[in-house]
Amino acid sequence: MDKIEEVVSYLGKARITPENYSLNLEDSTPVIYKYVTSERVFTCLPEVGDGTLRATQPSALNDPFECAVNKVFIEDNEEEADAELSKVLTRLYPINPVSEGDIAKAKVSYGSHFLRELLSRQLSRRCGIVSFASDPRHLLMWAHYTLDGSGFVIGYDMTELIRLSGGEGRLRPVSYGPRPIPIDGYPVLTEDNLSPLLSYKNDHWKYEKEWRLIVDLNETIGTGHSDRHGQPINLLRIPNEAVVSVYYTERTPGEVVESVANRLKDPNNRYRAGLPTKLVSSEYDYGYEVAEE
Repeated sequence: MDKIEEVVSYLGKARITPENYSLNLEDSTPVIYKYVTSERVFTCLPEVGDGTLRATQPSALNDPFECAVNKVFIEDNEEEADAELSKVLTRLYPINPVSEGDIAKAKVSYGSHFLRELLSRQLSRRCGIVSFASDPRHLLMWAHYTLDGSGFVIGYDMTELIRLSGGEGRLRPVSYGPRPIPIDGYPVLTEDNLSPLLSYKNDHWKYEKEWRLIVDLNETIGTGHSDRHGQPINLLRIPNEAVVSVYYTERTPGEVVESVANRLKDPNNRYRAGLPTKLVSSEYDYGYEVAEE
């Protein structure tokens, strides 16, 4: 397979098929999960109104190689290549045109990471990513995203998320590989290829079994606050009907579990989940299992 075929082969994977994802099933409903702290759970499962999840810009995610690509072509003329890249980046978000001078500065400031940095910054002006996982009992996920296992995992009906996003192509499993996506020229970086580009990561992250819902930031709610990266914090409203399960552990504060249970029981809140499910440490291995009632 030559390089351009390799590019088209990967970037063409825009649909969800049984071959490229694996989900847990609850009552025949495909479910993906969000790991949250006990503090964050109240915005995900509010007492009044629908819940919200952050739509995080690519440059605010915790992988420094987000949006990395592998150039498998040679630039015969640097000035012409910069002019072409300028046009490509500007087309991705015309409100913020990228000049050849911006590219020259990025090469000085970021060295070998200049393309990733420019692409990430440009896409962060228009795209937000809501991350989910396909496994609600993963030890590292509980440790990394719920404050040492003291939070919650919320299960969302995937069909509701697809309906919310307007199509399958914007909710997709992350693909993992040993190298960044190969590109045989800057024009490959098009509008149609944004979802595949924004859902590809290094093999080291494979344990997360991540799914991504990719949204336009103009579809989200601005909070007026910024994160530690200086990126605005935007929230995506998720209908309460999408919530079909909630998990917690023995480390989760009891008063928070009680508050969440009361919210789930109130029919006015429209949650489809029953009472929160307690997970306990397995007696046989490193892992969680559902507590016996």
